[in-house]
Amino acid sequence: MKTNSLLNKLHSISKSYFSLKDAAKFYDGTLNELKVVMHRLVKQKKLIRLLRGYYTINLTRLDWEQFACELVCPSYISFEYALNYYSVIDQIPSRLTLATIKKGREYDLPDQILEYSHFTSKLFFGYKIQGNILIAEPEKALLDELYLISLKKRYLSLAELDFSGIDKKLFNHWLEKFPVCTKKLVKTLKL
Repeated sequence: MKTNSLLNKLHSISKSYFSLKDAAKFYDGTLNELKVVMHRLVKQKKLIRLLRGYYTINLTRLDWEQFACELVCPSYISFEYALNYYSVIDQIPSRLTLATIKKGREYDLPDQILEYSHFTSKLFFGYKIQGNILIAEPEKALLDELYLISLKKRYLSLAELDFSGIDKKLFNHWLEKFPVCTKKLVKTLKL
């Protein structure tokens, strides 16, 4: 298969990124041959390698949220990123923050940092499907953040939080599932 033909087919993928497995669906040769072709396309700047096995054609059109949720599955967007989305904090986060039941990790990618924090399955709840992503409800994003702060794994100026969009009844209901250290921290807030 000609390289240009493969590139045209890759342009037809509906997602703003694709995996090597996605590209293999359009390629007649072996996986090793495809890896060589993909490497050449990256060198020719016709593709951008995000990380091993993942590519995009246009970095400015990449849907980072969808990519992050698919890269480590299951995961949902939470913490500072979701709190900013819901206007609970006004600081713009420098990274896309997610919760996962898998091992916590960080990916430093072109134009974006993806940070995954490990949660036990007991605390992996309180999110919704929004388009092609999973995102924490505002109450859960706040609880997730407070949980990590109570464990001294995060820092956030609690005085600047805007609680006006938080459903206090739901927040307190979900708080019951969190450990004592998080409950003690919540008592110090004017919620």
